[in-house]
Amino acid sequence: MLTLNQISQKFINFFSGHSQVNTVIYADDFDFSAYPNILYRVVHIQSVDSQLRGKEIINRFKFIIADIENPQNSNSEQDIWSDCALIADDFLTFFGDDDYPDFLLDTDTTFQQFSESGTDRTAGIVFTASVRQTREINPCAIPTKDNISYDERPYSPPFGNEFF
Repeated sequence: MLTLNQISQKFINFFSGHSQVNTVIYADDFDFSAYPNILYRVVHIQSVDSQLRGKEIINRFKFIIADIENPQNSNSEQDIWSDCALIADDFLTFFGDDDYPDFLLDTDTTFQQFSESGTDRTAGIVFTASVRQTREINPCAIPTKDNISYDERPYSPPFGNEFF
């Protein structure tokens, strides 16, 4: 099972190696807004939340892929949305392959288009993606100090006391 940091690094490495992306930022929205010297086209990655569901852990990420609009081109916004959607599709294709060994990426998502004026006039897409992994449910692998024993737990060990 990969940690949240390891999954995030795989995503950063993918987008950093994509020929149509110039800047990759892993941060929350507030930090991203304050980031200096963005070289567009930019990918902003943010961890949204994690959920434990039975034997699975599901990590959700938000992705923003954006570019600077050209005021001289009336189709600039549409062109940017199209290009950003293709980059997102590359990401979903690469990690959503059933043969990808590290985790299962849920490729069912919606691309939300945006256009905004801030410091830069940008357009792009926002989407979320969920990463599913099987949890390692192994109490023996829990890093504990010597003062914790299985006898102190409010429930019995998973395989009976004969193993502890």
